[in-house]
Amino acid sequence: MNKLIVDEQTLNELQFDELSELLASYCKSDKAKQICSNLSPFETEEKLNEEFTLLKEIKNIYDDELYFPHPYFNDIKGAIKLLNISNGVLILNELLKVYRLCLGTKELVDFSERNQIAFPAIYEACAHIERVNEIITPIAEKLDAKNQIKDNASKKLAGIRSKLKSNRELINRNFERLLKKYKKDEVLGDIEEVFLDEKRLLSVLSQHKKKVPGKVIDSSGGGAFSYIEPYENQELNQEQEKLRYAERDEIHQILKELTEFLRSKKFYLNAYQRLLVRFDLLNAKIVFANSYKGVLPRFGRGKWFWQSAIHPLLYLKNQHRNTPTIGQEISMSADSRFLVISGPNAGGKSITLKTTGLLQVMFQFGFLVPVDDVSEFRWFEYIGSDIGDNQSIENQLSTYSYRVRRMKQFLQSANSDSLLLLDEFGSGSDPELGGALAEVFYEKLYGLGTYAVITTHYNNIKILTANLSEAVNGCMLFDTKALQPTYQLSIGQPGSSFTFEVAKNNGISDEIISEAKEKVSLGKIKLDELSVGLQEEKSKLEKVSAGHIRSKAKSDHLIEEYENKLLRLKKQAEKQTEYFDQQNKYINLGSKVYDLIKKYKHHKTVQKLSDEVTKLVAMEKSRVLSKERPVEFKKDLKLPELPKSKNKISAAPDTADQTKGEKPEQIKESKEVKVVLKVGDRVIHKISGSKGVVQFIKGKDVEVLIGNFLVKMKLKDLEKGL
Repeated sequence: MNKLIVDEQTLNELQFDELSELLASYCKSDKAKQICSNLSPFETEEKLNEEFTLLKEIKNIYDDELYFPHPYFNDIKGAIKLLNISNGVLILNELLKVYRLCLGTKELVDFSERNQIAFPAIYEACAHIERVNEIITPIAEKLDAKNQIKDNASKKLAGIRSKLKSNRELINRNFERLLKKYKKDEVLGDIEEVFLDEKRLLSVLSQHKKKVPGKVIDSSGGGAFSYIEPYENQELNQEQEKLRYAERDEIHQILKELTEFLRSKKFYLNAYQRLLVRFDLLNAKIVFANSYKGVLPRFGRGKWFWQSAIHPLLYLKNQHRNTPTIGQEISMSADSRFLVISGPNAGGKSITLKTTGLLQVMFQFGFLVPVDDVSEFRWFEYIGSDIGDNQSIENQLSTYSYRVRRMKQFLQSANSDSLLLLDEFGSGSDPELGGALAEVFYEKLYGLGTYAVITTHYNNIKILTANLSEAVNGCMLFDTKALQPTYQLSIGQPGSSFTFEVAKNNGISDEIISEAKEKVSLGKIKLDELSVGLQEEKSKLEKVSAGHIRSKAKSDHLIEEYENKLLRLKKQAEKQTEYFDQQNKYINLGSKVYDLIKKYKHHKTVQKLSDEVTKLVAMEKSRVLSKERPVEFKKDLKLPELPKSKNKISAAPDTADQTKGEKPEQIKESKEVKVVLKVGDRVIHKISGSKGVVQFIKGKDVEVLIGNFLVKMKLKDLEKGL
């Protein structure tokens, strides 16, 4: 399986650049936005499948209303550049970018580890990440709550800042005393003080400046006010300035040490950034797809069957206009690999062609695709197009010359794993001569085994298609009563161009149309009328048939979808039950030990207590070993994610803090309060802090609904919630 080859011309003709720009607007990071402008198709079907598996898990997280981390981070390109310089030192701002990157990585990795059973693809994507905590800890030790270098980042800095504080307090006391004095003497302006060069200065009326001992630092623009540093504070201000220089030097030294530490961690930092950029793009794809009704595509293994396929850009424009977008049904396979679409001008031929090409490109670039979720896709190694007017003034090429050159390129590049999209095939030259050459090109491309979607008005191409076993005609339907195109594709027969009907609908008189008909052979008109009649009859039959096919496919897909979701929820429930069972076992053992401590707490020696504990351990060991499958206590078993309040998909999802249940630090003596519960009561699990609603009560066992999970708990471990 080879990587898809698709040239820039094809991507431009299919408007893929517009789609990429829209995707970029849903990314949080600048790095991910930059990647959107230079996206590449996936190299193999296996890698594409990995992408869709990740997208499916993230989509399931949102659908199940779970929290999924989507941290904001800055590009650390500048930091990496400094780390590559042997004597370079990170400024605080660059250090904070690295720090935020590490925190975001930790959040994502922690989520993947907590949910590795439910979301194995996310776990696998994060499994290579190492040493996050090792990098975070030294940085965190130097920062305060406001992400500034904290006072005790070093002993020297603590001493400097202590002196700065006491010196500043002395300066302020002096200044307040002098301010009060000179205000009383009425030598100050309306604005009594100014702050220049980190010094408090008295704003003195210039005619009274000799009454204030001190140094004139500056004056107002008109010279009316003199800004004076009081004599009493001059030495203190000098000392303060020296301390500030010392503070800056010490902060630089701290940053230098952190830079040296990070210099050997560049490999990990780059890996962290790649991970977060990847998940930023994945999130953006999910959120963007929500705007154009995109779904996760299915692999057809050679089959290519789409239902309700729409052009995403057209759909978004129509949404603003409050106009419906007509979905198309398109199917191709080895025995129908050439689809030739004919029909009226402005009837939707070109947009159907573009929809086919763009959706296939979206699929191979890992986008969710706007089709019905029963649709199936296949892999192509080459996609080429010839759409629209491609005159080149620079190369002095006419439209027809350009098309001939493109055809030459297709004949050299195409094979049985290629898809060609050819609009107005054969046009641009003399109809008879151009039609003949188009027919030869058609036969050559057909002989290569390639797949192609072609639009044309040429009858010789329609006739040739009807005579080939692996080609099929299609047409854009036309409402002959309303004289309007329906923009609906029908596969199975060629279509009329509805030349006279379109002309009449656009105001051309019956007289002119009649004269035009006289210039056309009677056989041609009869053939066209027969084609129209066949289209109408076929359309009626297809509506009934398509309805049955869609219903069957939809039912099969829904069954598969719900079975997968049930399996996923079952795994989560099993992990959650395992967690609670283990916690209960810990509590029971702890309770027995606590009872022994209470019983012997007044004994002078601990020998009796030691004997009882040894006896308890022996009994527990004997009980465990007597079982066929002894309980295995798993180290660091964590409570899996539970459904939380609705996590709506938005353009920029905010990172939310996860509530964590607090574990008691020590066992406190208290009287056991008997809890009386009934079905429907809201309860809180004392150990984990999980909240739920009572569903069943049987003796000392209670079944509680927590989110979407029914969990069995002990009555004594529950308390009534609000």
